[in-house]
Order: sequence, then structure tokens, then C-alpha cells
Amino acid sequence: MINFQRLIEAIIKETKIITRDKEALLILFIMPLAFVLIMSLAMRDAFREEGGVTFPVVIHDLDGGRVGDELEKRLGEIKNLKVSRIKGPEGMTGERLKKDLAAGRYSFAVKIPEKASERALKRVDEQFELFIGSETAEVSLSLLSDPALRGDHVALVSTSINRVLQGIESGFFMERFNRFVEEMDIGDGIRRNESGLKRLFREVEAGNISIDEGKSMRPSSVQQSVPAYSLFAMFFLVIPLSGAFIKEKEQGSLLRLKIMPAPAWIHLAGKIVPYFFVNQVQVLLMFLAGIYLVPLLGGDRLHVGSSRGGILMISFSASIAAIGFGLLVSVFSRTSEQATTFGGTSVIILSAIGGIMVPKFLMPDLMQKVAELSPLSWGLEGWLDIFVRGGGAKDVLPETSLLLGFAFVTFSVALWRYRSLLK
Repeated sequence: MINFQRLIEAIIKETKIITRDKEALLILFIMPLAFVLIMSLAMRDAFREEGGVTFPVVIHDLDGGRVGDELEKRLGEIKNLKVSRIKGPEGMTGERLKKDLAAGRYSFAVKIPEKASERALKRVDEQFELFIGSETAEVSLSLLSDPALRGDHVALVSTSINRVLQGIESGFFMERFNRFVEEMDIGDGIRRNESGLKRLFREVEAGNISIDEGKSMRPSSVQQSVPAYSLFAMFFLVIPLSGAFIKEKEQGSLLRLKIMPAPAWIHLAGKIVPYFFVNQVQVLLMFLAGIYLVPLLGGDRLHVGSSRGGILMISFSASIAAIGFGLLVSVFSRTSEQATTFGGTSVIILSAIGGIMVPKFLMPDLMQKVAELSPLSWGLEGWLDIFVRGGGAKDVLPETSLLLGFAFVTFSVALWRYRSLLK
């Protein structure tokens, strides 16, 4: 009973310390909220399956014929390409085109050489042996790109253009074949055969594995940002927690605690409850922002799944793990500078490798394995199990266990160190 009363007194004392600096407390809520809003909106299109990035493409058409017409039409049907066309050498010089690409005015430039349409049609006639002469060379189109573009974007657009060129080529062949049929007066027979042709294969459609219908295995930007920066905010409490601890020690509080009969665990446990409450307010504000505020600003709405119990399990266990880590840093730091520098740096590193700043699905295999060592990754995966994969409380038990185990180890080591300081 005496220990319980002392625990309550320790909680009240720590609460007063936290609420005394209202500006610092306000920052703990505003900073992660700003991260969520910025990242949810900035990365919205990058997380969508269809992608929202648009590449401006200019067709430098020195031919002015059918190849340019077909290329402009078919590329214009690709929603991620914004196509413009410049005809003739007087419209754009080669040097000007390169400068525009380097300056980022265009992402890609397709250069059609002179007489491209004439040579393409002549090459078709050669295939049907309707033109006798030296074999016409293939028509070579040039593709130039902005040097600052990512390699996968260049490869994607290059592949799209090649497929469009194949379609144009097929169209030229079919057009010439139809004329050949008409000239040979065998059109009716060919058309009868064509009408009886059946497809051998049905087109395949890509699909995502999902637990609930309509749920993608890949999170949206807001589903990634809200849980990620909620965890970052939780663990960032290491700075005010350790700062307050060091200040107590410098002001002689540790000396007074040595002569008090209360056990050491009460002094540390008194810090858990107020910081735990701060963590839960942080999470609540972040979730409300994802559900209501982000959509108002043009972002996606946060869908939190159907397992409220699972959400609370991750929130509670992650908070205890974060506080345990904060206590560990506090008792091993000698100065507030050490606590702030090491605590802040370690949280940033754990966030970076844990998929907070860079989503895990964008990491190479090795880094994805390294990410599993970060407690922030455990919390993030637990929430994503609920938000994205349609899981429940049972599905987040592994992540909850890891977080509670981490909390137990860090609190135990912190308690051992704290007892040695009180001797």
C-alpha cells in the first residue's frame, strides 16, 4: 500500500515536469502531425498502383508523315505521358532539344528521321515482294531522356514506345496485306477464314493477394505515413524523457532519492504512465488527421481496418517499448547533450532502417532483412497487418510480443543501471 502511494506521487511529480514546459509538449504533437500531412500528400501518387507521375514527351518529327501521326496518337493514349509534337527541322534543332531535356522542360524526346514513313512503307512492300530493289534499312528512331530521370522510369517509357512502334508496324503490314488481298481478288475467302478464327488464350490480368476483397497488399501513402510517424513520435520521446532525467540528476534529485525508502522501480515506473498517456494522445491525433484532415487537403483517407483491439495492442506495446528505450538512454547518459545526441540519432537510425522514412517494399532484400531488427518496424508491420492486410488482434500477436519483449529487456537493464546509481 505504501509503495502504491509512492508510485502515485512519482506519477504526479513526473506529470508536473512534463506539463511545465507547454511549448515543448506542443512540439511533440505538432512535429509528427506535420510529417504525416507532408508525406501523405507528397507521396500520394508514388504509392498508387497506377502512379500519378506524368512525363512530358516531345516528338521531334523531321518526317511529317504517317509515322509521326500514329506515334503521336498512340502515345497520347498512355495516361502517364503528356505528348507534344514539333514538325520539321525549323521547329527545333538538335542542340536546342538536348538543352531542353537537360533543363527538365521535357522528360523524353523521340526523334523521327526524314522520310521515315516513305521508307517504312517501302520496307513493307519488300516483304510482300511488291518492290524490287536493294533492301531498305530499318527505320531508326532516337529516344533521348532527361539525365536526371531514374533508370526504371527510362526503361518503362522506352518499353512503352517500342510496343507502340510494334503496333504501328503491325498496322502498316495489315493495311498492305488487305490491299494485296483486294488486288488478288481473294478477299471473300480470306474474310470468311478470319471470321472463323478463335483466340487460343484469354488475356491474363494481374491481381494482388489480399485477405479482404478490395484491399491491396501495398499501403497507400497515408496508410504508410500515419503509423510510421506515429511510431517515430513515440520513440522521439527519448529526448524529453532523458532530458528531464538528466536535469533531475543535475539538480540533486538523485541524491534525495538515495535517502528515500522507496524502491528504485517506483522512480522509473512513475515516468511510464505520463509518457504513455502522451503517446496515446499522439497516436489519436495522427489517426484523426489521417481520417479527416488529409482527405480535406487532397490526399487519401486513412482506412484503419476493423480490428480496434489490434490497433490498441500495437499502440500500447509500442508506447511501452519506446518508453523503455527512453529510460535506457536516460540512465546511461551523463549529460543532457549526450542524451539528446545519442537518443535523437539512434531513433532516426532505427526509423531509417525500420521502414519509417523509406517503405520496406522499396528496399533491397538485404535491407528488408535488416529492417526486421528495428522495433519501429515491428510496430509498423503490426499496424499494416490491420490497415492493409485485413488482419485482427490475433494476427498482430507476433509484433506485440516482440515490442513487449523489447520493453522488458530495456526496462530491466535501465532498472539495473538505475539501482547502481542509487548506491
